[in-house]
Amino acid sequence: MGARIRVFLTREHDKTLLNLRTADVPQKVKDRAEVVRLNAHGWYVEKIAAHFNWTPQTIREVLHKWQKLGLESLWELSGRGGKSKYKEEDIVFLEECLQEEPRTYNSVQLAQKLYCDRQIKLSPDRLRRVLKKGIIWKRVRKSHKGKQDSVVREQKQADLDILELFAATGEIDLKYLDESGFCAWSEPSYSYYQRGEQKRLEQTKRRGRRLSIIGFFQPLISFVYGLVIGGVNRKSYIQMMEQEAREAAELRRIRVIVQDNGPIHRCQEVQQMWSKWEHMGLYIFFLPKYCSEMNPIELEWQHLKKDELAGRMFDDELALAYAVIDGVQARGERGNYRTQRIKFNSNRSG
Repeated sequence: MGARIRVFLTREHDKTLLNLRTADVPQKVKDRAEVVRLNAHGWYVEKIAAHFNWTPQTIREVLHKWQKLGLESLWELSGRGGKSKYKEEDIVFLEECLQEEPRTYNSVQLAQKLYCDRQIKLSPDRLRRVLKKGIIWKRVRKSHKGKQDSVVREQKQADLDILELFAATGEIDLKYLDESGFCAWSEPSYSYYQRGEQKRLEQTKRRGRRLSIIGFFQPLISFVYGLVIGGVNRKSYIQMMEQEAREAAELRRIRVIVQDNGPIHRCQEVQQMWSKWEHMGLYIFFLPKYCSEMNPIELEWQHLKKDELAGRMFDDELALAYAVIDGVQARGERGNYRTQRIKFNSNRSG
């Protein structure tokens, strides 16, 4: 591991880079701007690389160029470009898959299919530009930003930055906890398809029950999770936290769990455990309300649903559970971190 790289931003530069996220500029420019901001806010190169699924060398190149050229480094230099890596029949193949296969695709999944089936390697960004000629993509975005308390959020972010710094230097173990859920029927979504036509997915005979997941994410190191039919209750949460507390006590290392203010996280039975857990070396850091974007595990849920499960229908809860397990495993292999599934002491465990 080479020397640590750290850039420093003025308030004006930080605001300019933040505004680029909503500006009409190429996605690569937005990504490079976010790389610079994250590094300035204390993220190490390896953590940023895992966040974007880039190589650490690419992150270092972005930061070095920023130190030399500033804002100019975010844009591509003009050049002649390379030769086309695909043929017209390759795009026709994708269009036929979109029309005939009973599932939806996003650009990442299409790029993977093109490489696996025809050995043509195109980036998702390049593929989107190619498909714009006859196929369109639309999406919506949810947000709770209007409900946030900006003062509380700023204070909590400062505290979290300090915890992340301690974790990066090896003084503590920092994990991010959250729950999410999956259904056998995919929600209505968007997919590349022919103009003027609509993609249809045939529903299975029964929708089945909801499959819930609770996970502890330690970036670049581990992802520990459990599956349960229905919702995650306080007993499942306590079992997971008890295991974390035992590990903290055995390792004699302080372990901090970052989580939201969900009902099972603050119920009376759980609060009675706090002093015991702290005595064992396990502490809880509560995020401010409506600030889920401060929890990196939210991105894991998003990628798991969007990249691994999107556009698929499952016959029953078991098939859905296996797909989730495979998806978590695939995410761990790509992110180079360890995955572990915990079985709950209940008939409802997954």
